[in-house]
Amino acid sequence: MSKRAVDLLLRAMEARSPSLQVSALRQVSHATTDTLLKAKLLVTSGHVPVVAGMDDYEDELIEATWSAKLQAYGYHDSAGRWITVPDQDIAACGVDYGLALAKMLVAFERAGPSRPTPLNADLIFDAGTIKLAGAKAPVPVWFARRLSDPRVWAQLEALISRKPPQEIRIILTSTADGRIPETSQKRNHFISVADVAGDLSELAISPQTLGARVFPEQVQRRFPLDHSEDCGMVWHRGEKLTFGGDKQRRLLQLLFQAYWSENSSALRVAVVLEEAGYGGQVNTLKKAFGRRNDWNRFIEIDDGNCWIDP
Repeated sequence: MSKRAVDLLLRAMEARSPSLQVSALRQVSHATTDTLLKAKLLVTSGHVPVVAGMDDYEDELIEATWSAKLQAYGYHDSAGRWITVPDQDIAACGVDYGLALAKMLVAFERAGPSRPTPLNADLIFDAGTIKLAGAKAPVPVWFARRLSDPRVWAQLEALISRKPPQEIRIILTSTADGRIPETSQKRNHFISVADVAGDLSELAISPQTLGARVFPEQVQRRFPLDHSEDCGMVWHRGEKLTFGGDKQRRLLQLLFQAYWSENSSALRVAVVLEEAGYGGQVNTLKKAFGRRNDWNRFIEIDDGNCWIDP
């Protein structure tokens, strides 16, 4: 797969409805949608009978209905004419969470049912247990989507209260790290899949990266500066800083690669931003890191260059 395919799959997981129009996904990326369908991570099933009428409705979404006489879906336009909707325009698909979670946890020794057990309709799943370095016993793993939705979050917290873990529980999610609400449930570790993937173009989660997120105190640290494998966590003079998002972590990886190398550690800011995947409007490190400014504790900038300086 590609990073774009993983990104589209995670976006599909975050959709309000578990049933999505194939044609809508193809508008985002035709080739990427077909890649996910071929990999069977997206599975076609049924229809989403909603279309955009193209006459006086001015692209208003209207419902397509089934005509038993014509054996086809369609709708009546503003003049009362029947407009047949091609089957492929409203064909639906959904994420195969069993296969997706199997790919996420392929690097772990996992116990439990072959397919995840739904705990709350199509929003929360029990994926069994995994063995994780540093844990005294197998760690239960759940998967949840749409955690930025207050209603979903409330349902999850209620479920956690009814089923607390004996020690710890990992709750993987398709929700981006910055959109996961704060929680008082300290034995539950909420982790965005995008933040612990071993490779940004694969779904497989890195055991080392996941272990560092769950047990940061057990990570071997160099002083005064060290970082996790994916640069999602940086330890600076005893303080842990967490960075989310593919681009920020890639930016830090480039800077740390230069820092640990024997060559000059200084890199051009423009080159680093481009290689990290930022667009032309993001032309400074300050814009790349957004509202936070803790990064400048260990990153220096001068005359268009940037480098790690602990």
